[in-house]
Amino acid sequence: MAQAKTSDASPQNDIDQLSQQIATLKQDIAEISTTLGGLGQSSRDAAVKRARDTAAALKETGEQHMQSAQRHAEEMGQQAADAVRRQPAAAVGIAVGVGFLLGFMTGRK
Repeated sequence: MAQAKTSDASPQNDIDQLSQQIATLKQDIAEISTTLGGLGQSSRDAAVKRARDTAAALKETGEQHMQSAQRHAEEMGQQAADAVRRQPAAAVGIAVGVGFLLGFMTGRK
């Protein structure tokens, strides 16, 4: 038959062991929290760096596109000016026609 423990120290030993285990668990949880916090910080720092790098690349690309568009607009303006110089009567006729159409479209109610 199994023998029953008759000493009063046994429940106290169990309580002490549980208290130790709880303290160990608390310490482990604190260490896990610290590790996760560090991981979150490094992930945040990496994401901020990627975002800044991407923003800088987009800014540079945007500036290049803007400069290209400006050059293209200047070329088109120069071509228009050359066309007006070569054929002034046609340019005046086109301007009158466009003005008439715009006036007609905006004047309708």
